Amino acid sequence: MVSKVFHVLALLAMLTVALGACVAPTPVAPQIQTVVVEKPVEKIVEKTVEVQVTVVPPSECATQKERYKICFANLTEDIVFTKLVRESIENAAKATGRIDLVLADNKLDGATALNNANSFITQGCDGVVEFQTDEKFGNVIMSKFRAKNIPVIAIDIPMPGATFFGADNYKAGRLAGEALGEWVNANWGGSVDYILMLELPQSGPIPAARMQGMLEGLQDTITNKVPEENIFHLDSKNTQEEARRVVGDTLPKIPPTAKHNVAMTINDGTALGTIAAFEAANRRGDVKVIGQNADPSGWPEICKEDRVYYGSTAYFPEKYGDKIIPAMLELLECKPVPPSIYVDHVFVSKDNIEQIYPGACSQ
Repeated sequence: MVSKVFHVLALLAMLTVALGACVAPTPVAPQIQTVVVEKPVEKIVEKTVEVQVTVVPPSECATQKERYKICFANLTEDIVFTKLVRESIENAAKATGRIDLVLADNKLDGATALNNANSFITQGCDGVVEFQTDEKFGNVIMSKFRAKNIPVIAIDIPMPGATFFGADNYKAGRLAGEALGEWVNANWGGSVDYILMLELPQSGPIPAARMQGMLEGLQDTITNKVPEENIFHLDSKNTQEEARRVVGDTLPKIPPTAKHNVAMTINDGTALGTIAAFEAANRRGDVKVIGQNADPSGWPEICKEDRVYYGSTAYFPEKYGDKIIPAMLELLECKPVPPSIYVDHVFVSKDNIEQIYPGACSQ
């Protein structure tokens, strides 16, 4: 019995040892170690990169040519002044040796000017010089030329978008008004009875400025200003015949006792028409007339001893082409041109006409 017990205990002891050998050892917690790694600093290297840029040259001037067709529409061929303008443009164009000049007559009529403009476009004009009187047609005519990229120079009557060439109107007017005002102060005691204004309303505000200049030049110079009720504003239509008619209709409103009257006119032709109306009423000695342009048509009256036509501001139409043609060539070659180009002005009277136009009084 004891032996069996001993054997059992021995067996249990052996099993215990065996089981102990099979049990897993207690795990040891791993140690975590932080390692700092130094990262080398990157060196920033600046590099110059050459970028090739292609510069596109400006586009060529679309209107530039070796030879040009330039078209000129004259105001009318019935006035000495405008004939001189046309002749000067013809001479200047011919002198260039590279202009074919096309001519037309606007006949003092807006509708005719529009027809001429259409014809110029049909004929393929490269540039246009417009001398037309009716400002209402200016927008229509210019819209046609702009649509075809045709540069335009407008003489005396501005057109929207065109380069203006012509009178410095207000200055030209004042030259005449002030000159006559000095004469009135010296000879009529600084007083004028009535003023007749031979105007051209259809041509708009720019030509009207010469009338304003004449009136203000006189009024600012004479001792006694003329009241508004003694000033007649008449539409001359820019012609000698119409000026004579409207002045003739107005003269009955001026008493025969009024001997100191002044007439201010838009040009020489209307000045001559005014003088003719006073002559027809046997009142030539009752008026002093001043005008604008000083073209040859007015020279005989300016030269007379009675000086009824006291004088006229010169515009030198015989020199218009000398400025207009070079300006047109610059426009066609895309060169800068001022928006307004003015003529030079001098007041011409019996006192200086021979110095300005030698031989004028011997014609």
